[in-house]
Amino acid sequence: MTTMYWLWFGVVAMLLLSLAVLLAPLLKEGTPPILGKDEASLRTLYRGQLAELGQEHIRGNLGNAEHVQAVDELHRRLLQELDRHRMAGSWQRNPWLHRASALVLALLLPVLSLALYKQVGDPRAAAQLAQTAAGAHGESAGEVNGAQIQAMIESLAARLRAEPQNLDGWIMLARSYDTLERFDDAARAYGEALKEAGRRDLEPAVQARLHADRADVLASARGGELEGPAGAAITQALLLDPRQPKALALAGTAAARRGDITVARQHWKLLLAQLEPGSDMALRVQDDLLTLENLGQAPSATSSPDTTATPAAPDLALEGELRFQNGLEASPLPSTAKVYVVVRAENHAPPVAVLRLSATPLPTSFRIGAAQLLDPSFAFTQQTRLTLQARLSRSGEALPEAGDIVSPAIRTSPRASGLRLLLQAP
Repeated sequence: MTTMYWLWFGVVAMLLLSLAVLLAPLLKEGTPPILGKDEASLRTLYRGQLAELGQEHIRGNLGNAEHVQAVDELHRRLLQELDRHRMAGSWQRNPWLHRASALVLALLLPVLSLALYKQVGDPRAAAQLAQTAAGAHGESAGEVNGAQIQAMIESLAARLRAEPQNLDGWIMLARSYDTLERFDDAARAYGEALKEAGRRDLEPAVQARLHADRADVLASARGGELEGPAGAAITQALLLDPRQPKALALAGTAAARRGDITVARQHWKLLLAQLEPGSDMALRVQDDLLTLENLGQAPSATSSPDTTATPAAPDLALEGELRFQNGLEASPLPSTAKVYVVVRAENHAPPVAVLRLSATPLPTSFRIGAAQLLDPSFAFTQQTRLTLQARLSRSGEALPEAGDIVSPAIRTSPRASGLRLLLQAP
């Protein structure tokens, strides 16, 4: 027998051995494995993941909308896994499916093996084929993938033009544009998401995050410029949620660039208080605060006994009534309308506190305290005069717009009751 015969003998032996290994489980008859334990283990695993999502939501790392979306996705995955396990168990309990699969495998494996050997049996041909395939993949994979991504994004954009109320879709499109560094398109997509979020009257924290994300892409589109449109978006985010992390980070950076080191320190300290100690982000913020200290523009912690003392708690308590001027009560208002009660201090340009209320029903009472402060470290004991004013925004936007209904500004002390704000025609 020649070497060629021995070669073919070895090929046939290996083929038979492969068939024996593959066909034995298919032809084996017996009781299929019980899937109950697998399902119980799977449910236990998913309950653990659900508990982790709950903890992330409690810690504030996930907003309400994100938490609901994550829980829905977790439930969907659990159902898919359970269906897959049950389908597998059904297949295992059918012996005819086993035998049919074994027959198909016994016929196809030799035929496909012979066809494959004729195609790449020569080692040199196999090496050449691999080299050609690698070269083709290296030249075209990136281009094909890039084209596919662009096609998917354009398809999503087209679908959203037909379904403008798809909030999750607008957010996904905005983040996709951001990844592709199409920042202007991302800003427009975030703008559409904000319109829908306002129409649904979502909680301020959700809208604040969208404003902060929009500010980020607006700044990226303008070479990192944090004034202008980006600055306005940052302001809106902080008016809705004074502790919004991304907005605090951007606001601190903008203040540092303006040379307003005190404001930068305030924003970054509020941000640092929300971060996990020792995390990468917390260490970066600590380094930025240390840099401000080293510049000598921020007060030193050892300059005097007064600066080492714990700041006094904010002493703000304003109570009163908010109502329309006679004749305005009957004016119809859109569902997006909101009222902003803004508190300002003398010699301090930014608002020190903001209260956000629904425009209906009015009249209503209001109370402004520590929870409405934009800067909890603000020392009201040093400010004897405050200005209080209400503004009704039909669109719900935090920044003033044409057509807003405002009240005359009233002057007051940090602690006052019986105040009366009267919304008048513009």
